[in-house]
Amino acid sequence: MTTKIPIIFSKHYDITLFGIEKLHPFDTAKYGKVYKHLRKHLGFKKQNFYTPKIVSEEELQLVHSAEYLASLSSSKNVAAIAEVGPLAMVPNMLLQSRLLKPMKYATGGTILGGELAMKYGWAVNLSGGYHHAKANSGEGFCFFSDIPIVIRKLQMQQPQLKVLIIDLDAHQGNGFEAVLQDDPRICTLDIYNGEIYPVDTAAMKYIDFNYPLSSYVKDGDYLSLLREGLQKCDSFKADLIIYNAGTDIYEKDQLGDMSVSAEGILERDNLVFSYATKNKIPILMLLSGGYSRESANIIGRSLVQIYKNHLQ
Repeated sequence: MTTKIPIIFSKHYDITLFGIEKLHPFDTAKYGKVYKHLRKHLGFKKQNFYTPKIVSEEELQLVHSAEYLASLSSSKNVAAIAEVGPLAMVPNMLLQSRLLKPMKYATGGTILGGELAMKYGWAVNLSGGYHHAKANSGEGFCFFSDIPIVIRKLQMQQPQLKVLIIDLDAHQGNGFEAVLQDDPRICTLDIYNGEIYPVDTAAMKYIDFNYPLSSYVKDGDYLSLLREGLQKCDSFKADLIIYNAGTDIYEKDQLGDMSVSAEGILERDNLVFSYATKNKIPILMLLSGGYSRESANIIGRSLVQIYKNHLQ
């Protein structure tokens, strides 16, 4: 019998749309690259990974309004959310199959990841982390609010489940912050570049431990603030950590405007997993943003290190 590891991947994750996807700096093929990196460097086979089901409409409506979901049948609306104007001219049927379908599979992967993390103590979805999507709107290339969806799904079984969201993407996680608002079962640590999109002051009110940074923060200061932030989270006594591990803090990223090195990102991820394992808190990691061509390699290297150091 093949041993499965709680890492989730689908062949549907990568986005290809006749080259139009290259109009956005996001590497829409990074998910498959990370998957191949893990197979090469950890010796995993296809059957070692978990494969998600596509998220259902019922699951999407745990967070999103029916009106918002129906609005995605307009190519103009999809183009605005993806921030790629020419998509407005693409037939919606193609956008559904080539753009939204991969994101629906990724959202299904986040749901599966939550279940696996609670069962095995950890899980990684090799996609997801759409932290700008709100209940009635999408933005910033985020259509489905997968973090609140998985939380609501888990809370159906465990109503008192306390979830710590650690968002270390370069951008503020304004979507899930707006959705979850004053839920006392949720605690948020958000460390981000406060000088770039989205600067959502309304959503900032719902961040428990808020670290808006100046542009071009380097490894030393960044990691010091992360250690401080993690220490503050102790008082919450979480039952689950959802770690939004965007790599757009990388010094060569086109959109993050931060100056953390690849080694700094590896140490960041190591600190978060060390915190989870030390405190015996299940953790689900999502890949989120990352807009450099080196992003997939950095993620792959980090996951290999995490697996060898914490998860074997």
